Amino acid sequence: MALPPPLPQGPIYLPTLPIWKRMTLWLKLHFIRTLANIFGPILLSTYVRGRASLPTFTKTYPIHSSLTHRIFVPPTHKSGDPPLPLYLNVHGGGFVFGVPAIDDDFCSYFSSKHNILVISLDYSKAPKAKFPQPINELTDVVTSILEDESLPFDRSKVAMGGFSAGGCCSLAVPQAPSLQGKIQGVCVFYPVCGFVTPQSVAIAARPSYAPKDAMEFLGPLFNYAYIPPGTDLSDPRLSVMYADRKMLPEKICMVGCELDMLWYDAEFMAERFVGKERVEGETVWEKDGVRWEKIMGVEHARKMYDDAAEWLFREVYH
Repeated sequence: MALPPPLPQGPIYLPTLPIWKRMTLWLKLHFIRTLANIFGPILLSTYVRGRASLPTFTKTYPIHSSLTHRIFVPPTHKSGDPPLPLYLNVHGGGFVFGVPAIDDDFCSYFSSKHNILVISLDYSKAPKAKFPQPINELTDVVTSILEDESLPFDRSKVAMGGFSAGGCCSLAVPQAPSLQGKIQGVCVFYPVCGFVTPQSVAIAARPSYAPKDAMEFLGPLFNYAYIPPGTDLSDPRLSVMYADRKMLPEKICMVGCELDMLWYDAEFMAERFVGKERVEGETVWEKDGVRWEKIMGVEHARKMYDDAAEWLFREVYH
């Protein structure tokens, strides 16, 4: 058993890449974005996915009015019923790709199965919107939602979460001074927790039987697109593993996957928050308001979601 290693001391500035490297990354990035822009709308259309997972309605707010958010109200909820717990979802996509609709299946299931008001948030994407613009936008949007009296949710039962890059955003936004005490819990899946650990270290930490990780190719593209040169990589809203525990909600649930290189920083982050020593073979633990779970191999997604909901109702929505 051993305590997690200390974080590298900041500031740690992102250097400017050589021009040939920037050109190579730019070409790769825009080629992939072109493919995503062509095939994404087709794959997300109701002709392909059907209508069962569509949101109850969509909504925009005067601030950042170009962003449209998808709102899922449980089908059993009626006007006059007690207010619902709220879960704010942030989709993944490396800060570069994706739209809220990619999480419709999760949001619809989470809302209807567990009687939660789920709002899937939009944010501007890199490379047009670089750090910290998406974090600032999400902070403004969350503030608007919490002030929206037309939505039937209990202001004392608010949680935020997301997948991959969305998990990073969900750990960055609640650090805002204006949101202190307003978000009671965070529940993130496979979150990006930092940009300081060399990618080669995180890749090597995976088990020998793990397949090739797509992030090995995509990671440098995402970093190039999202992070401006000269940015301090130890900024806690970027590398959330540098966050002051006191600035985050009291309750945090983090889910990692042993086959995914992102678990490396995520598990160390969870351990650092509570000063926990790692126990060989331990995949689930809870201590001082923090829950960590490492998914071994491949697990059915809905079980993972149900486990997260159980934790939310036990620790946040009670």
